Amino acid sequence: MFIRNQTTFNHKQNNSVSVCTISILAIVVLLGFSANLVSADSTQVDTNVSPKEIRDKYEEIKAIYKGSANKDAPEELEALVQKSTDFVDAFPEYKRVDQVYYYLGYALVQLGRVEEGTAVFEKFIKEHPEKRWVSPSLYELGLAYDKLGKHDKADETYKKLIEHPKYSSGSYAKQAKKILEQDRTSRKGRLPIPPVASSNPSEWIGKPAPDFQVKDLKGEELSLKKYRGQVVLLDFWATWCGPCLKELPNVKRTYQKYKDQKFQIIGISLDGSKQPLETFIERENLAWIHYWDQSQKITAQYGVRGIPSIFLIDGEGVIRKTNLRGHSLETAVAELVGENLTKLADPSTQTSEPNSQSKSIPATKLIKPSPASQKSESLQSPITKMSEWVGKPAPDFEVMNLKGKELSLKKFRGQVVLLDFWATWCGPCIAEMPKIKKTYEKYKDQKFQIIGISSDKSKAPLEAYIEKEELGWIHTWDENRKLRNLYGIIGIPTAFLIDGKGVIRKASLGGFDVESAVAELVKENLAKPTMPKKTSSDSPKVDAKAKEIIDAAVAAHGGLEKLQAVKNIVIESRSFEHLPDDSVQDEGQNKTYYYTNKFRNDWHRSDSVESVIFDGDSLFLQTDGVGKPIPQKAAESFVDYFKDSLFREPIWLLANLSQNKIPVKFVGTVDVKGTPTSVLLVTQPSGKELKIFISDETRYVVQYNYSVEMGRETENAETLFDDYRDVDGIKIAHHRTTKSFEHRETLITDIKLNAEIDEALFYSKE
Repeated sequence: MFIRNQTTFNHKQNNSVSVCTISILAIVVLLGFSANLVSADSTQVDTNVSPKEIRDKYEEIKAIYKGSANKDAPEELEALVQKSTDFVDAFPEYKRVDQVYYYLGYALVQLGRVEEGTAVFEKFIKEHPEKRWVSPSLYELGLAYDKLGKHDKADETYKKLIEHPKYSSGSYAKQAKKILEQDRTSRKGRLPIPPVASSNPSEWIGKPAPDFQVKDLKGEELSLKKYRGQVVLLDFWATWCGPCLKELPNVKRTYQKYKDQKFQIIGISLDGSKQPLETFIERENLAWIHYWDQSQKITAQYGVRGIPSIFLIDGEGVIRKTNLRGHSLETAVAELVGENLTKLADPSTQTSEPNSQSKSIPATKLIKPSPASQKSESLQSPITKMSEWVGKPAPDFEVMNLKGKELSLKKFRGQVVLLDFWATWCGPCIAEMPKIKKTYEKYKDQKFQIIGISSDKSKAPLEAYIEKEELGWIHTWDENRKLRNLYGIIGIPTAFLIDGKGVIRKASLGGFDVESAVAELVKENLAKPTMPKKTSSDSPKVDAKAKEIIDAAVAAHGGLEKLQAVKNIVIESRSFEHLPDDSVQDEGQNKTYYYTNKFRNDWHRSDSVESVIFDGDSLFLQTDGVGKPIPQKAAESFVDYFKDSLFREPIWLLANLSQNKIPVKFVGTVDVKGTPTSVLLVTQPSGKELKIFISDETRYVVQYNYSVEMGRETENAETLFDDYRDVDGIKIAHHRTTKSFEHRETLITDIKLNAEIDEALFYSKE
């Protein structure tokens, strides 16, 4: 069965796409540097409510849950029950309704309405057995039955979770196994929490590192105290973890530089099995000590909830640094190795008991705070000096303001803009507020605007304060730290003053003389003559800066001649999905055949081969070669979307952009994982914008930002590229991560360029 763009569709066909089918499509578009898609019926909701209104309701429910979790908050839980009930009734096919079902069941149980909660969980699990939030729902359902004393039902539920075809290896399933090992009479509906470490790595600083005694990958005894007197880097990682692989060159370089200076690395792997770990270690020549934490014993000891996670331990066994990345990793090791060697050379630092632990001073106490840091409320480890921003283009962003309207910085080009990072709980911020209000009132009609970016933990106190103080400028709530990370904010208040060309003219942690600085820049901006708008015939399709960046990227990826010579690409890969419980699900092996205008993906499952075929005009789905129906709306959305996906293939995209036939605009520079990148803006075949992030260091494509529209739903998507390797003289990323409707990773195991491909692969048997 296939659907063409103009073909009518028999509406008697089942109008849903199976979970399996959607998984295939997700894998295909991930390989094509795109996001996971949803079926057409996932957006069949009340047509009187806009997609944005539905999304806002969902976000409100999520915020209430976050505010009520792990604390006694009956009023918030009651609100969560009411709003979640209304939501699942009104929007039963919303793509994230499974998450709302979980919130509803959880809230009912927490309120003591356990029977109602179990009914919600049972209904959800029965109707949506493969949804992402089934795993935590089964876990909570089992606990609820234990709370009611219905241990037989609880056992049955835990076993469903442990034997679930998709979630059996997740953390909830592991917890369920632990519960089943307990005496039934002791089960009261909550697993006792062992006295393990905090899951916040920074809280470890200054504390003794927990010892462990295990056998490493070579079968030799391994304990931490064996390395007392040496600096030790404890590195929690996995071969499937993209950020871990991104950091690997830094780790290797640091090891080679300091391995003979009483420095050791112990890699703690969270891989699902030992064989790929051993293969990877041998292939990459990782010469330090390795341990496969199959039971997650050491992971639990250190409270590790995400990877990469790094602990730097001094010669006395005290944790001195955590969360090290990039250049800061080597710098921290260099400092600690130097300190350690100095101590060993100084007889006055030696004790009669070389293995005894001394009373240590946390590293944070050894650092004298600067006046700025004393004045400001600390948020996170430094990313960059504020002074380094001056003279650079201000990174653009696209977010929603507090009134629910789209907000982007480039909208205010031609005006002076004050970006104010603050919070209602920040004393220095509140102290500065009268000056900011005075400045706004004085210059608001002179092409001047303020954008307040709040670090508040919840929206309600922020909105209340803004209303009470009558702060008339634009405000946004930076709930997910997107803008703070974008601008490398290390504390608040922090202010950026941006001129009419979008260039940062002042940047300061702790603020600056706002009124004087604004007065000067507003005067300068108003004095500039208004330039006539250029017509399309006045401007080249690719501006000079963009062309320079594209040419450098083309050269870095292999050169124009080699890129243009690629007619097809065959990729073999493994796909992994990140689940709500922080576990990672192996989605299996895939093989995908790409041309510039068509593709085929075969997903090899344990009992079948699922295929999706796009021949440039039609979309086919097959199981073991047998066609499957696709809803017409889904097919239309997928066809348009796959055309964009093929357009985004870096090899062909760079080759096409270099021809100066597609409009390209340079829009600024931002950091991507600590690396400065240049951002280009292009238009895809669908008319949607694509942002391309090209590293200023390697000139490789490192990120795409774009939007995904399926039915009435639109979602922002982000795709990251790393682990570049040479394939026939062309640099190709072997690790790709896409975050949108879902969070998926792809590890490429083999790539062939210009392969012999049977054209019959692109046609359905029916």
